Amino acid sequence: MTGKDHLLADLQRIVIKKEAKTIHLQDLQQEWQSFMLYGGYPAIITEPDRKEKIEKLKEIRDSFVKRDILGSGVRDETAFFHLFRLLAAQSGCLVNVHELSSTLRIKGDTVINYLRILQKCFHLTLVKPFYRNLRKELTKMPKSFLLDTGLRNSLLNNFQSIQERVDKGELWEAMCFRALADRFGWDAVYYWRTADGNEVDFILPEIGSPFALECKYDEALISHSKYKKFKHAYPEIPLNFIWLHPFDEDFFRRLNFVG
Repeated sequence: MTGKDHLLADLQRIVIKKEAKTIHLQDLQQEWQSFMLYGGYPAIITEPDRKEKIEKLKEIRDSFVKRDILGSGVRDETAFFHLFRLLAAQSGCLVNVHELSSTLRIKGDTVINYLRILQKCFHLTLVKPFYRNLRKELTKMPKSFLLDTGLRNSLLNNFQSIQERVDKGELWEAMCFRALADRFGWDAVYYWRTADGNEVDFILPEIGSPFALECKYDEALISHSKYKKFKHAYPEIPLNFIWLHPFDEDFFRRLNFVG
């Protein structure tokens, strides 16, 4: 929050003091939503004008894709870019190589190669499944997340406000993943899903104090009964919830727990 030291000081005070309130809550909310929309590239954060942010993100998007294509020997530039956009649209979804190869009409090995390139260039990460019971839990496909939400929104050409977005839940989940990955490392984060549809967004089973995290845009969407199977299967892993709406000072305390 360049040039807004008073907001940073308020934020630090809120996180430290459990009952602290602020008169700048609306400003803090706007800053957070801007971060969700435009991401964390320094040139974007320091740009005050919304239209310039979007233009600079397009430049970053196009220059990165061209650089990655040139540096990695990609032959089909169109297919590579379309895969990048598909993954942006499917943030937090299972990566099905067969479906992607059918959609793009390229070989599965080519899809796998492009995924490796996107990971190597730090645009994308794949979250592995967590399992102990091989028969009941889904164990094969990873979930994908783009590492910068601004780049994701640029690929989708969607900079609508958070409240207007159809994909606000996916965007919020991506932000939660990034907070976890920044604090604990990408390899520490897993997801959990069973063959009959039970799931938890993130599991961190290998850190000092393991925990699981379910991300919901709206607190009203949380249904504790949906997670009985996970709690029964893994009573030693506490399940926590984090939400964006309603937005209050406790939001930053919840977020501080993960990042």
